[in-house]
Amino acid sequence: MKTAFESPNFVRRSERERVAPYHGELLAHARCYMALVGILLASSVPAPAAELDLSRENLPPRLQKVGGYAGSNVRGRPEPPLPFVAERAFPELEINRLITFKFEPGTGDLMYVDQPPKMKGTRLVRYRRGSNEPEALLEVDGVTTGIEFHPDHRENGYIYLGHSGPLSGDRADRKGTVTRYTMRDGKPIEPLVIIQWPSDGHNGLGLAFGSDGMFYVTTGDGTSDSDTDLTGQDLTKLLAKVLRLDVKSSDDGLAYSVPTNNPFVGQEGIRPETFAYGFRNPWRACWDHRLKRLWVGNNGQDRLEQAYLVERGANYGWSVYEGSRIFYANRELGPHPVSPPTVEHDHGESRSLTGGVVYTAEKLPSLKNAYIYGDNTTGKIWAVLHDGETVVWNREIADTQMRITDFAVDPDTGDLLVADYKTGSEGGLYRMVPNPDKGRTSDFPRRLSQTGLFRSVEKHDVAPELFPYKVNVPEWADGAQIARFLMLPANEAYLRFAPRRGWNLPDETVAIQTLSLNERRIETRLMVKQEGEWTAYSYEWNKEQSDAQLVSAKGKNLKIDGRNWRIPSRAECMICHSRAANFVLGLQSPQLNRTHDYGDGVQRNQLDVMNRLGFFMKQGTKKPSSTMSKTAETYDVLARITDASADLDKRARSYLHAACSHCHVPAGGGNAQMDLRYFIEPKKMGVFNETPNHGDLGFGADAKIIVPGHPEKSVMLNRCSRVGPGQMPPMGSQSPDPRSVGLLAQWILSLKEKSE
Repeated sequence: MKTAFESPNFVRRSERERVAPYHGELLAHARCYMALVGILLASSVPAPAAELDLSRENLPPRLQKVGGYAGSNVRGRPEPPLPFVAERAFPELEINRLITFKFEPGTGDLMYVDQPPKMKGTRLVRYRRGSNEPEALLEVDGVTTGIEFHPDHRENGYIYLGHSGPLSGDRADRKGTVTRYTMRDGKPIEPLVIIQWPSDGHNGLGLAFGSDGMFYVTTGDGTSDSDTDLTGQDLTKLLAKVLRLDVKSSDDGLAYSVPTNNPFVGQEGIRPETFAYGFRNPWRACWDHRLKRLWVGNNGQDRLEQAYLVERGANYGWSVYEGSRIFYANRELGPHPVSPPTVEHDHGESRSLTGGVVYTAEKLPSLKNAYIYGDNTTGKIWAVLHDGETVVWNREIADTQMRITDFAVDPDTGDLLVADYKTGSEGGLYRMVPNPDKGRTSDFPRRLSQTGLFRSVEKHDVAPELFPYKVNVPEWADGAQIARFLMLPANEAYLRFAPRRGWNLPDETVAIQTLSLNERRIETRLMVKQEGEWTAYSYEWNKEQSDAQLVSAKGKNLKIDGRNWRIPSRAECMICHSRAANFVLGLQSPQLNRTHDYGDGVQRNQLDVMNRLGFFMKQGTKKPSSTMSKTAETYDVLARITDASADLDKRARSYLHAACSHCHVPAGGGNAQMDLRYFIEPKKMGVFNETPNHGDLGFGADAKIIVPGHPEKSVMLNRCSRVGPGQMPPMGSQSPDPRSVGLLAQWILSLKEKSE
């Protein structure tokens, strides 16, 4: 006998429609249901398909002016200009997909690793200052990510490369490898493998020589996700560590010896090369000669990115911890206490941290002795000054459009150089220079009335070009009513439609929410896309309801009629507005596929209206630019969870998708190994009779995420019912969502009933 979550049926939308199966292929006959593993949401295709009407004729008067809008003042950032900007360095040198670079001691030549578009592997390249052409020295069937020169390079010619691969052959054969070459007549010869470990994912391969003469090598956990091989706390392996090697001598046939003063030498069950452990993907290592310690950048997983001033013998927690927060509480910690990160950034501002360099030159005196690091995804750059005991200061110094992969200091000029992974004339090397706008007052709108988005802020009357919309499953915001609007810029940009998940929106887009309690406006939230990045801003309404004031980046706690209200910080907003969900949660077809009342008795489907307005069309063309090439009834719809007449399974899965799947999705912000998207096969959701990864909440050793037929034994329901530690969703409200608690309880109970 199949259980309810093994074989649900699809729901028919109308008597005229055929029903599509889960994977999207059409059924051969109308009104034919398939018993497929899947969700109770239909992708229905009318037969024959109706032709699209893309004219604006007969649209409601409210929508006649909707379209691109040039009146927005929401540009830039509210904070004063940052102290540095990036300008092109070595403009004569075009580098495609620059991964890492160093200057050769003695010659000052630039040595770099690039990845030309048609090359599967990588190559080592030399560029002599003033020369016409760079010279390719070495090609590797793998990805070379680390370069380091021996302290005595001028005498012995040793250069060390860290690479992962090979890219050809079986993935199971891939390794992280550190190889020493000897430079002779400008060529790397005599390769000698120093150390190697199995790895197909997070490889680390940060390389640095310390002032103690020892060679420091970073290794990752060897996987491409959440430490699936459990190496993070495994001291018997070389993975997930900083290794400390003596390459001046060798032991037992190795190309190195283990320094006798390494912290774990002689301890049973611990690789003696280990200097510190508990790293996910330690990307870049840099020796601080002033503090005589190693800096390591580390790529986080779901929510946090870190950099460490590494302590001898320290455990940095992965994968029981992700930086400072618990990640997998049920995994076994190593025998040493967990040390916190030196600096840490959440995914609201950093999503793939690139470790950097200690700046010791005189050209930029405000950065003297600071560790400079950045982010590959957001292009932000920070500096931190450490006195050996504690952080003196840590601040953002630049916000660029670079895909940052490495940092170095030019020994000839003192320039702080940054590697940009992009291709062609956009990529290559940039130098940091003082911002000419530093000290200038920002003109970012401090009041809602200055944004240009409203004809009348007091009446909450937006500009006519803005598009009003509603969603099928709105978020719970402590009972607040939410008005939503979308502003698209007045240029040739357009929406890139996706049938199931979040859409791609153009730069300068603004998505607007105003939250009200008992007809009193509390705050207006803006999601703004600039230079490819989304940022969130909140404005708090005054008592007179005449305007709203920009709230600081830290957010604000309010008391409203004795109730707690949290205006989220900008970073808190971006935790839920995740990259995996494409940032703007409500702007996706299953949420917007609904009828909207546009006034004067005119009700139309929002997707069809947007199509008529040209939202999915490149200007100058007559065809939609994306898969919105069929009528709205063709696409999926999330069930309204308060609609008692709708199918219970469909309502519950719609809620989980809307409230949870922006994090609980592959590569999302939740690491519970659940996939709560509405279209995922139930057996692949990872919830039914599955052990929770983040504590049992008092349920004991037999705790399960969902126990079919037993809501009282299901951890998921408990999390959705509580406020405070352990609540889900983890932020956005100060009270449980009464709509969802009863719905989930009823749904979990029904799973057993349907299976009997």
